[in-house]
Amino acid sequence: MQYNPRYYFIDNLRSIALLLGVIFHAALAYGPYFKNIWVSTDPNTQVFFSYLANWLHLFRMPLFFVIAGFCSALIMARKSNQDFIKLRLKRVLVPFLVFYPILVVLFLGIFSWSITVANPQPPLISLLSNIENPQISTMHLWFLWVLTQFCIVHWCLHHFSKVYETLLSICKSPLMLSVYLTITSYVFLLDQPAPFHAPDKLYPQFWAWGFYGAFYFAGAGLYSHIDKIKLGLGSVLFVACLALVSLYGYFALLPSAPTLTDVVEAIERGYFEPSNEQHSLLVAVQAIAVVSWTLLALQLGFFYLNKENKVSRYISESSYWIYLIHVPLLLCIQLPLTNVDLPALAKFIISVLVTMQLSLFTYHFAVRNKFIGHLLNGKKQKQKQPDSAKEPKREVLE
Repeated sequence: MQYNPRYYFIDNLRSIALLLGVIFHAALAYGPYFKNIWVSTDPNTQVFFSYLANWLHLFRMPLFFVIAGFCSALIMARKSNQDFIKLRLKRVLVPFLVFYPILVVLFLGIFSWSITVANPQPPLISLLSNIENPQISTMHLWFLWVLTQFCIVHWCLHHFSKVYETLLSICKSPLMLSVYLTITSYVFLLDQPAPFHAPDKLYPQFWAWGFYGAFYFAGAGLYSHIDKIKLGLGSVLFVACLALVSLYGYFALLPSAPTLTDVVEAIERGYFEPSNEQHSLLVAVQAIAVVSWTLLALQLGFFYLNKENKVSRYISESSYWIYLIHVPLLLCIQLPLTNVDLPALAKFIISVLVTMQLSLFTYHFAVRNKFIGHLLNGKKQKQKQPDSAKEPKREVLE
């Protein structure tokens, strides 16, 4: 099989991971497991959405970081070390610094508005109203903040070629890579609650560096050893079986949903504490599920998504913008829906479809080929048709 230098399966996987992000955040409002820990929870719930959100949470962000590491290694290979760090800071850190204060103002406005529009009020809104010193959060932009840290580490490590090559050499063997990711996930998630929370603090968090950092550098290693990736593609059936079995075990061992008391203590403390009951076993099963579902997504993506499609290309180009704005849009849609007596499934479909439509509408008319679009994705340049010896120059971002 010929490897397309554009790596379309990476673009398409990123698009799917984006759509899963919208689905994940929408599902939080309608899953009873999250009734005390999400700001737009609805009185009409369905347990299916608890399972859906907990399943997506296992592999969605690890997959994002694999893709991010892959693309960082790609850019580093095409450009100088100095150009790499400048481009990464421009495309990742600058958008974070620009959009973070905007989103803080938006969320504060949505919070004030929700007090009057949502009836009944979601429990978390009532709790936050009485918290005097809540912890500062980077919200859903935590991914950009953590990715910035990884890019800086990546840039520094690349100066030490032997250390860097040794780190990436783990990816030469699919089995070694799977074992490495599983052990790393277990070690760094052992002190975290299950489900693990987002590392949304401004200060670096050691567990997140170890956990998500392993997937980031696994992605970099996959690019550096792209010729080896086919070695792990024949085990799709085995990985799928392992993923399903581990998911069943994970759901069976998952602790009960946090109570309001647990949430208050976590808000004041800044994090949830892990449950003591069978926690080690739960984390072990969770680690296997995280790695197997992430690898399965990569395998299926390589087999079935390694081709260009105009729709997926457009979604891929709009993904950064959608990632930035989809959460406040969801909240604005879901909070008024708490007053409407509709089944949870109907509200879920409405919130997802309207959020995606508004996101794509604003991207097409206000972002694409405009200043914001240039900030997020760079300016598009007209290029000659590349011959067989050349690669397309359009950059793959995170």
